[in-house]
Amino acid sequence: MTHPTLAEMTARLHKLPAMPVVAAELLSSLASDDTEVDALARRIAQDQAIAARVLRVANSPFYGLQTQVGSIRDAIVVLGFSTVRSLVLTATVVSGLPAGRCPGFSQELFWRHGLGVAVAARALARKLGRRADELFIAGLLHDIGRLAMVVVAPEDYAEVIATSRAQDCTRQEAEMSVFGYDHAAVGAALAQRWNFPPEIHDALAFHHAPAGGAPDGPAALIHYADAIAKALDLDGEEDTQLPRLDPATIVALDLDQSSLAQVLSETQAGFDNCRLLLG
Repeated sequence: MTHPTLAEMTARLHKLPAMPVVAAELLSSLASDDTEVDALARRIAQDQAIAARVLRVANSPFYGLQTQVGSIRDAIVVLGFSTVRSLVLTATVVSGLPAGRCPGFSQELFWRHGLGVAVAARALARKLGRRADELFIAGLLHDIGRLAMVVVAPEDYAEVIATSRAQDCTRQEAEMSVFGYDHAAVGAALAQRWNFPPEIHDALAFHHAPAGGAPDGPAALIHYADAIAKALDLDGEEDTQLPRLDPATIVALDLDQSSLAQVLSETQAGFDNCRLLLG
């Protein structure tokens, strides 16, 4: 079987739908200081299914609110726009992007892993004094190139899954073996097509090779968060392999044992709460 080259795969990305409109607006608002919160809240509230998922999370014990919030506008007032933006973006992307019809590929487990990395990235960002909102989104979307490969070339990706199992290697290693490139390369191309902010583009492109970005930049944090999510078995995969952490990333982030324990605890609690967004 001849597999599509990276150029051919990139050319076929037009088969994917555009990023959902509300999600695109939320992504653009990352770089804007004059976001019309009221207008955006009204837009979000128009999608009752998305609003309901977000309000379930906002009212969960994780946030410990004294009173129930009944609207997206109330949630923004109580939790802050950044938190609500992350929650809405998650619910919108998970429900709005297509499922891949590929034997052996689970859409549910794919998004469980993305959400696990998002929550781990948020916990790391808080501990390190970084922008938690942006890193949460980068974590959620870090493997979006894999979903694109599954949707655009499902039969080819089925071979990746079979190769990974037969050779007991990671999906990324199997992608390189079958295609000659991996989901990070496809994710970078998709990030350009969808006009993602540069920081999120870098996280998608270099999360398996953080040396391609700054030693303590977004890609490095997502690389670390990916390892945390897999160590905690948040995706529920039976054959998850722990990635090899980049030594320069470990040194640059400089997390001591106490800080790491707090990040792990916050990640587990946050994931248990945010799973409500998956429907």
